[in-house]
Amino acid sequence: MFKTIGYFRTRQEALEALSNYQVAPPAPKAEITLGDLYKEWSEIKFPEISQATVNNYRAAWKYACKLEDIKFKELRSGHWQNVIDSCKEEGLSRSSLKKIKTLATLLYGYALQNDIVNKNYGEYIRLPKEEKKKKDIFTDLEIKEMFNQVNLIPWLDTILIMIYTGMRISELLSLTRFNVDINKGVIVGGVKTDCGKDRVIPINKKILPYVQRWYDEKGESLICRKDGNPIPTKYYREKYYYSALKQAGIRQLKPHACRHTFASLMAQAKVDPLYIQRIIGHADYAFTANEYTHPEIKVLEKAINKI
Repeated sequence: MFKTIGYFRTRQEALEALSNYQVAPPAPKAEITLGDLYKEWSEIKFPEISQATVNNYRAAWKYACKLEDIKFKELRSGHWQNVIDSCKEEGLSRSSLKKIKTLATLLYGYALQNDIVNKNYGEYIRLPKEEKKKKDIFTDLEIKEMFNQVNLIPWLDTILIMIYTGMRISELLSLTRFNVDINKGVIVGGVKTDCGKDRVIPINKKILPYVQRWYDEKGESLICRKDGNPIPTKYYREKYYYSALKQAGIRQLKPHACRHTFASLMAQAKVDPLYIQRIIGHADYAFTANEYTHPEIKVLEKAINKI
């Protein structure tokens, strides 16, 4: 049985094509369309990844499927760029555009493995420049107002603790009394990254009375309910955090604004950026609980009390 590999103008061109075919014959899936390739890839990939990631790829496919009837080997970066540019004009966020590029790159990776293409055109897709958004922080006047009302409004002290430690809301609520050394004036805690875990945070003198007050509650967690039980992050945010700000007449910025405010205050006080990174846990250097008697803790303490 004969197979046609093409039609050529001269015998020489036909012989060259035959030679190339014998050296590198087309892959069995060479004629596959983007739609069929995506289906095949997703059936293999999706069972291996989280549902959240699956949802991201499916969301990206809703835009990429405009090209589904084109043979994958015929797709070039320009096809994908047109999809990206049209989606941008429709107001799609850069984050969503990036997911489309990621999907394209992964599909090309799968196609390379199956000898359907010999280049990953997904890598050449251009995304719009990322716009840096100005991070909201509490103003000096707002912080002063918190101190003025801290003994009148419940939970306002916990907001000040976050502002003067740079801790995330989840980090604060996961603390226990064993994370606090009142005598040495430090908190040992933190989550999320290796640099953030078990970092040492000197307690600023301005918030020491509030930390002490919670410490004396002797609850299961440092910041706790009246019965001593821990507080879920979502519950604290919705029932206590925003309520305290509202009662104090202060903008209801997101809890993470406390962390940004801390970094801003430290920068304004001209604290060495290295010390800021070590305290908030953004450096490659992890200052752990096992090292917190190190003389450098005095330097960090001096730094944090500049704000």
